[in-house]
Parts: sequence; C-alpha cells; structure tokens
Amino acid sequence: MTTSPDAIRGGAPGEAETHVRLGELLVAEGLVTPSQLEEALRVQRTPDRYAPLGHILITQKVITRDQLLSVLERHRRSSKLGDILVKSREISRSQLDAALEEQRRTQQTLSSVLLRLGYISEERLRVALCRTLHIRFFNLDAIVLDSTLRSLVSEAFATKHRLVPVSRIGDLLILAMDDPTQTRLVAELQHSTGLKIEVITSTSAHITRALERLYRVDPTPGVMVAATGAEAAARPDEPAPDREADGPDDVVRTLLRLAVDRGASDVHLETVSHGLRARFRIDGVLHHLDLGALGHDVTRQRVEVLSSLKILAGLDAAERKRPQDGRFRARIAGDGRPAVIDFRVSLIPSFYGENAVIRILDPRGAPESVAALDLSAAVTERLLQVIRTGEGMVLVAGPPGSGKSTTLFAIMKSVYRPEIKIVSAEDPIVYVCPEVCQHEVDERNGSTFAAYARSFLHHDPEVIMLGELRDSETARLAFRAAQTGHLVLSAVHALDTAGAVGRVKDLGVDSAVCAASLRAVLAQRLVREICGECKEEYTPAAGALASMFESAPRDLRWYRGIGCAACQQTGYRGRLALAELWTPGGDDVLLINQNAPLDAIGAAARKNTHSMASDALAKLREGRTTVDELRRVLPVSALRELRAAAG
Repeated sequence: MTTSPDAIRGGAPGEAETHVRLGELLVAEGLVTPSQLEEALRVQRTPDRYAPLGHILITQKVITRDQLLSVLERHRRSSKLGDILVKSREISRSQLDAALEEQRRTQQTLSSVLLRLGYISEERLRVALCRTLHIRFFNLDAIVLDSTLRSLVSEAFATKHRLVPVSRIGDLLILAMDDPTQTRLVAELQHSTGLKIEVITSTSAHITRALERLYRVDPTPGVMVAATGAEAAARPDEPAPDREADGPDDVVRTLLRLAVDRGASDVHLETVSHGLRARFRIDGVLHHLDLGALGHDVTRQRVEVLSSLKILAGLDAAERKRPQDGRFRARIAGDGRPAVIDFRVSLIPSFYGENAVIRILDPRGAPESVAALDLSAAVTERLLQVIRTGEGMVLVAGPPGSGKSTTLFAIMKSVYRPEIKIVSAEDPIVYVCPEVCQHEVDERNGSTFAAYARSFLHHDPEVIMLGELRDSETARLAFRAAQTGHLVLSAVHALDTAGAVGRVKDLGVDSAVCAASLRAVLAQRLVREICGECKEEYTPAAGALASMFESAPRDLRWYRGIGCAACQQTGYRGRLALAELWTPGGDDVLLINQNAPLDAIGAAARKNTHSMASDALAKLREGRTTVDELRRVLPVSALRELRAAAG
C-alpha cells in the first residue's frame, strides 16, 4: 500500500473543531442546512459509531461524494487518517503517537508504518481509508472482471500505477486503485477514456491478483475466482454486533453456497420491517432455514448485501427506485463437485426497501437424454418416436417452474447426431451443450427470440429450439420453420395440452398452419418425491382421501416421509415429472383446422393422449409421491380425471 504522504496526514488538531469548520463551509455553500449539520454531528457523537462528518452526510444522502470532494479540494482540506483510526477505535492514541514518531524517523507514510508495526491489518486500514476518502472497499478476488476493459487501460499503465478497471456501467468506469489518493491518475484516465470514474480500493494482494487475472490470464468470460464480491465496510450509523461479523462479501458467498448445497433453485431476499429475510426455494417450495449468525449478518448489512448483488450482476448499485435485472457466474463447490454456476439476479423496489431473487442455474442437473427425465415408459417411447421423424413442431407446456427448459434440453440431447446442426435461442441458457449452437436472448441489444428465429433459417439447421413462444412474430416464424422440414422445439405457458393450442392461436398462428405442423404437445408438472431415507408406509385418514377420490383404490399402499436430516425434516427429497403427451390424430387435426372450441379439441384429443392423471396414479402406486403433493401441483383438469379414474 503506497498512499501519498501529502494526501493523508497522521495527526490533527482538535477533531471537533475541524469538523465544525467543515460543517460551516458546507452550510455557507448551501449544501447543508444547520439542522442537517446538527443531526450529523449528533450521529457522530454516538458511542461506538464514529465516522467522519463527510461520510455521515453522504450516508444520510444530504450531500454527494462529488460535492464533498469539491469543497475539500477548493478549500485545500486534507483528511487525517490518524485521528480517524483513533476515533473509530482501530488503534489507540498511544499507538498513533508511537507510529507518528516512527514516521518522522523513517519518512515513510503513516499507513506503511502502522502496517509494519502490526498495529492494524491492511484490510481494516483500507476500510478506514475508504471512510476518509469517501470511497468503497471491495474484495477483488470475488468480483467478475470485464476482459473487454483491457482495451481502455493498457497493461503497462495499469501495472505501473497498480490500478484495475473492474466494470463499466454506461459511461461510468469502476476503477480499483492500490493508492486511491492519486487524483492525477484519475483525471488522466477520465480524459483518455471519456468516461466518468468511480474509484474503489482493495488490499494490495487483491490488486496484484486482479492484474494477473485481467491481463495475464485468459479467464472463462464471467467466471469468478471466488463466489461473490461486495463491500466490506459496514454502515457507520449501525451498532456493531457482539461477534466479529462477516463482511457482505462473506455473507453473500455463504448464502450462495448454502443454497447450492441444499439444492435450491432460487434465493429470495425480502426487505421487511425488521430487516432482510432470506428464503430458499427447494424442490419448488419456499423454506425458512435456520441461518443463525448468518441471518443476523444478512439483516444488519442488508443495504450492503443488496449492493453487492448489484455489483456482481453488473447493475447500478446506486439505483433503488427502479427494477433491475442482471447476471453473474461463480465457481462453487457443492456435494464435493466444483462447478461454474450461473446466477440471475432480479431486484424490485418494495414498501420497506428492495427485494431480490437470485435464480440458480446449476449445470450439474442437466439430463443427458429424454430417458433421463424419468417420464413414464409410454410417454418416453412415444416422444422419442415423434422427435426421430425430424420435422414438425413439438411443444412443451406448463406454468413457470415446471421444468420445461430441462425437458427441451433433454430432447435436444436425444435428437443430436454428428451429421446434423442444432441451433437454440434461450432465455437464459440453463445448461450448456457442446453439440448445440446456443444463443442467449438479450432484449436490451435486440437479441430477441424473434430476431434469432429470423436468422436461424440462414444457418441451415435441421433442428431449431426456441426457449419460449412469447410473442406473435416468434410463434409465426417457428411454425413456418416447422412447415419447411425442420424439427422445431419450443415451450408455451399453458395448463394442459389442449391449452397449448389455445395459446398458439392467441399468438396469431393460423389454425391451418398449426394443424399441419403440430406433432406433439408434452404438458408437465414437477412434484416432490418422498425421501428414501425416512419413507414409511401408513394408513391415511379416510377424510384425507375423500377430497381426492370418489372411492379410494383398495389396492394402493400409502407412503410418506416422516422427516430426517437427509431431507431437512420435510419428508421429501428431489422432484419427479408428471406428464401427459398428446400426439394429434386425424380427427384432432381436423378440429384444429376448423378452429373448433378448445373443449371439443380437448375431448377428441383424449384418445391420442397419455394423460397426466394416469401418470399421477402410477406414481402413487410406486410409492414415489403423496396425495398432498398431487393436490398441490396437478391442474384442476387432471385432478378431476384422477378422481374419476380411481373411483
């Protein structure tokens, strides 16, 4: 660490007197009112919460960092690191006096002397420096570095001055500096790049490793060395906990590792009246987990935790009033198997603050074929027959979270042969498949489903996969491709197989085109599977079955999970698919072509459909799921059919 000695002095006259003078300057320039100044001074006098006056005013959003720095520069006001460290109880007054004496003898910077004498760690010194300079501290080991920024700052310049371009948000460049007091370098880079620059800092070791990663290593785009990155400094107006709390980077990293270890598909961070609540969606159901001290850290550092997610996802950390969506990638070990995992982050403002949902896209769950989906034998065999014809439209239907993307991936894997070309447009790419030319939808730059669908035909593919038919143009282009000898795979949000036809018509696809192209519709749901470790046979109460069956099947044996450590006391572990497959016959095609009502199409389709109700009953007979799960997940039409069939 090589902080300029002229920029930060060690000692200072009376701190209160200096702060009053700064406050008077801010009041005189109309940046702060007398009442705002008095409130900031009151916060500063609070025991165990010391912070520089400027830092408090910035935190309270009374002034901006640029406004404060402008006043300090114009009035030639320099920060006093020594008094900051004493006031914040990082070092004692006697240690400061000894360090100042050593500084006068060696002519080294105060920070170098403090580190050499072992009075303070570099990270804690950096945090204090951040408060002095009103900048932020980050763990660079855990931040995604944008390799495209190498063209903005040359390796020679970055290495010489020990600075790292971290990310770019619009016309703002985030720059990590080993010596953040070098304002001349910042001005030089602003002039050469034409960008505004926000300075952050990290430890010297982190700076060194970040330079190595950015300029001397060819990293996988977006892959992080550690799980997360975040601010390390806590808010000055919050009390310190009884224990040494983890920084926000550690908090986020621990949350993500916990989520991956528990097999969660999503992490929900919800701002409530008393703090930040973390819930985990495991096997399709949200759970409150006992987080212990981690839960305290999440609440205490709620602002920093959410800011960390924004930085990771390439979002505007200062924006709190508009929804934002982003992504990042982390290398995390779960079940002893390290993997690069994609995380999708969505933030929205709410009554008490911001809410965030982190979607976890773990590639280790990717199926290798349709057979790996564990569908019923009849559905698997018939679906494979359809896709091997190599033409027409195959749709997967279901609500959000029903596994449609996983099924589409499995179909692509099953249909692949070395002599054919498969192209896909996905939002997002959940599983990477080397045999497929995959493309990710990004509506911000015009890479929409429709744009890809228009371009794919020029690339001479045999198979086209569109992750979802969500607009009229995409739907029409997809069915047109299916008419011209391509096998087209896609998904729609629909409750059942007949409902998929209604959705396609709502999207503007001509009935005749739909009838001529549609080869199969697979509708599915995911139900939780009984935990194999604590599974037991039992006799359910008669009343519990009355709402499901007209008369309960006498040959059924009933099972449940009683709860154990393996299933986190839920009685369930993992999920399985319940599916119905409709392959339209001649009568069905005629009804679709005639634009018949959906009820009529659905009634006629039953003779060409392996129903979800029969699949559900088979899973009950196998002792793999429970009546409660079926009641929770199955659509009304399947429940009605199951009730009649079992009776």
